Formats: sequence, C-alpha cells, structure tokens
Amino acid sequence: MIYLDDILIYLDNMFEHCWYIKKVLNHLYKAGLYAKAEKYEFHSELVEYLEYILSPSNLTMFDNKVKTG
Repeated sequence: MIYLDDILIYLDNMFEHCWYIKKVLNHLYKAGLYAKAEKYEFHSELVEYLEYILSPSNLTMFDNKVKTG
C-alpha cells in the first residue's frame, strides 16, 4: 500500500468533475495504489496546493513565499 499526495482534479462542470474523480480513483485502485479519504478534500472552493492557493477565479502564492522590496 502506498499513500499518494498532491492529486488535484479541477473541472468547471460538476458532472465531469465527479466522473474524473471516479476515473482517477479507479486507475489508482487497478495499479494497487490507494488514496486515504480522510486526507483529501472534495468539491472545495479554495485549495492550498504545492505552496499555492487555488480558487476557481484566482491563483496566488503563499504570503511567506512572496518577497517585496
């Protein structure tokens, strides 16, 4: 068993979004890999991913990664 992290699926269409989630999880299962459900968030409007903050309308970096001046 392997724990996988950093899988991100985004689509505007909710039906397609759910279809792709099922497809990805099925591919992981067929490969003998598993995603731990309690470590994932489904249907979120705001996601922190690889030191970025993603939303349907915006992509920003974490404040501590941006230097000014």
